[in-house]
Order: sequence, then structure tokens, then C-alpha cells
Amino acid sequence: MNEPEWRDANPATEGLPNKGRIIIALIAGGIALAVLTIVGMRVRPVGLIAGVFIFSSGIGMIFRAVKRKVNTNIKNAVIVTASGFLMLLANPRFGVVAGFAAYFLIIGAIGLVVLGLFKAIKLAWDLGKGS
Repeated sequence: MNEPEWRDANPATEGLPNKGRIIIALIAGGIALAVLTIVGMRVRPVGLIAGVFIFSSGIGMIFRAVKRKVNTNIKNAVIVTASGFLMLLANPRFGVVAGFAAYFLIIGAIGLVVLGLFKAIKLAWDLGKGS
């Protein structure tokens, strides 16, 4: 794959597949978080199951990141764990706390989508400047 015809002529597009994956993950993650929060608040069992699954997945991610000693994965794992915990708290039986938890989840979901769109616009801008 290091042959000249397979090399990218534009060095600005070298990391394009990784940047594209990050953008898609941010936007899809934000949409999924918003949908799960809204559905989880309306249908209690779905919210509890989603919260337990997300929280336990986050804990597992933390243990794997600590075992491998990778700092970048720990940030992602803490965010997933916190989202799962807030999803559990967003269950209507927690009263006022449920409102705050749902508020933070929706704000986080909007933030993920906006960050993904911002990165997509920045990537398009950078690629446009290079040509």
C-alpha cells in the first residue's frame, strides 16, 4: 500500500477516514442519546434497561482502559458511564432529580450533534482550502 499510485496526493486528506468516523460517531451518538432519553422518560422499563446497559458498558470500558493504560479511552468511558448513570436518574420515580438528569442528557445530546457538525464544517473548510 506504500506504492505511489496508492498514496494520497493531498496530505490534508490523509486522516480523512478517522476524522469522518469521529464526525459520524458524534452526530449519531447525540441523536441516539436524545432518543434514548426521551423514550426512556416516557417508557420506564426501556429507560431502566438502557440506563443499566449504558452504565455497565461504561464501567467495563473504564476497566479495560485502566488495564491497557490508555488515557484517551478513559475520557470516553467516563462520559459513557455518566450518561448511563444520568439515564438511570432520569427515571420518573426520582422526582426533581429526574428533571435535572434528563436536562443534562438532552443538553449533552445537543452538544454532541453540534460538535459533530462543527467538526464536519471545519473538515470541509480545511479540505476546501487545500485545493
